[in-house]
Amino acid sequence: MWGKVTFRAVGAYYEPFINELFDSGIRVGSIRSEKNAVYMDINAMFYPYAAKLSRKYGLRVRITSKKGVKFRIAGIMKRPGLIIGILASVFTVLTLRLFVWDIRFHGNEELSNDYMLRLLEQYGFTAGVLANDTDALNAERHILLDSDKIRWINIEVNGSRADVYMKENTVGDKPDVDAKTPCNIIASHSGVIVETDVSSGKLMYTKGSGVAKGSVIVSGAVSSGDSLILVHSDAEIIADFTENAKFAMDRTTSEKVPSDEKFTHRQLMFLGMVIPLDGNDSDTSDTVCDEYTEQIKLFGFDLPLKVRTENYRRYREISVTRKDEDIRRILEQQLEQYINNFLKEYEVRDIEKTFKETENGLSLDAVISLRGNIAVKNPIYEHSSDA
Repeated sequence: MWGKVTFRAVGAYYEPFINELFDSGIRVGSIRSEKNAVYMDINAMFYPYAAKLSRKYGLRVRITSKKGVKFRIAGIMKRPGLIIGILASVFTVLTLRLFVWDIRFHGNEELSNDYMLRLLEQYGFTAGVLANDTDALNAERHILLDSDKIRWINIEVNGSRADVYMKENTVGDKPDVDAKTPCNIIASHSGVIVETDVSSGKLMYTKGSGVAKGSVIVSGAVSSGDSLILVHSDAEIIADFTENAKFAMDRTTSEKVPSDEKFTHRQLMFLGMVIPLDGNDSDTSDTVCDEYTEQIKLFGFDLPLKVRTENYRRYREISVTRKDEDIRRILEQQLEQYINNFLKEYEVRDIEKTFKETENGLSLDAVISLRGNIAVKNPIYEHSSDA
């Protein structure tokens, strides 16, 4: 903290001078002789004592260089313009980190980034909002309630960056249509109908018929006397169908493993605001985070303040070469995970697996035979026209 000074001593009795410094518990270092002078380093706190002691031995001393935070601060204090500039820069950086400026999307395939930005903006989450979880949670709730294109969404705010993780709805994922809305029943998959249970609407296919994905199986337009009326169709259509899946892996791949690089972000949470405490702006990509929040107390009472500590560990890439039998096992595990994640609502009746050589490894082609309900409600919108 005090820093270090290098001084020059000129005179005949510098050896007893140095010995008395050591006897007093004061250490000097880098002692060197040049011409008629001796140079040495000493803690800046002890230099006044050394200068006073030098007169006892008839030495003339003079500081030749200064090093340390103390002297840097002293130099800066003589330049008020620089101080103002530094403070203004720190204030700007800290202020910018209070707001979200960078929004990144993960998992969107059909929905473009521009569409998602407009959707988030519609619910109050856009570039420039305060970097807190409240606005993010509010946007998540509204999107899940109002959008039939998104099955799941999670917004993670980290300083000035927000990562939006999401999963889109497929045809089969489309939520139920309001019971008052006229609708058809369409097929979510191409297949062969094995069982029907129609509560309302007109069945267009019989048991044993083949249907194409998107075909109207139960029509919401039914006869009533001499006219057609639109009704809310409701039915369960059980069909046999297949799902194709393909997985591939190279024999040599790059894998991410934990490295020795670790860093910590600490943030003060106050009234929905997140204020960085450490100024650490390390890139958090390719990391795993372990975080915890500590409530600040005063005399046993909770204050509206919390400190969030985020401990990051970065991953590094290594090259891994596998045998063919290991690759087959991994590909089969990926197939099993795919079925559990995306086809769990259906009965798996058979799986046809074909392993093939690729340019750099192996691939697994799977034809999965399934049975289940392929009925999806699709609203009918009436259009008026002039006679």
